[in-house]
Amino acid sequence: MNNVGGWRIVTLVFVALSVVLGLTSLLLYSNLVAVEERYDDTIESLDKISFNVDILFNYGNGTLVWHNDTRLPMGVNFYNVTVLVSDGRLGATYYPAYQSHFISSINGVGVGDDPDKLYWAWIAWFFDEGLSEWVNYDVSADLIYPKEGDILAWYFEDTSNYPDYAPPT
Repeated sequence: MNNVGGWRIVTLVFVALSVVLGLTSLLLYSNLVAVEERYDDTIESLDKISFNVDILFNYGNGTLVWHNDTRLPMGVNFYNVTVLVSDGRLGATYYPAYQSHFISSINGVGVGDDPDKLYWAWIAWFFDEGLSEWVNYDVSADLIYPKEGDILAWYFEDTSNYPDYAPPT
């Protein structure tokens, strides 16, 4: 009979443990739901003041670096985006008469003292989904204002064949 009492205690402990684990799971699940709701509210709020774009850096040597789903504040221009995404590792000269920057290097890649790269430059591009092709901008990055979902690119390329540039990818 003593053996039956031992099984009752084991069963009682098992039931108590199951109840405790069930309540803990319920508490954790309710916390998860609350956190997900706060996250969704935060994203909804962010969507009112910011947007996402994809940005490609093509370094002209076969190296492609994508910065996908880059969240940007409303009203930012492509020059500011480039400063942000490159963590400020950007060589540029500002021309007040044109209210524009000329980009000479991004992340240390530029013409520098290389005579073989005399006619190379950073060209700004966007992917036109209607045409399904890359199109280069004909204005400076300071005058380009990206919008939600844009696919933008900087391509370091030989400009001696102007205006027949190769697309970034």
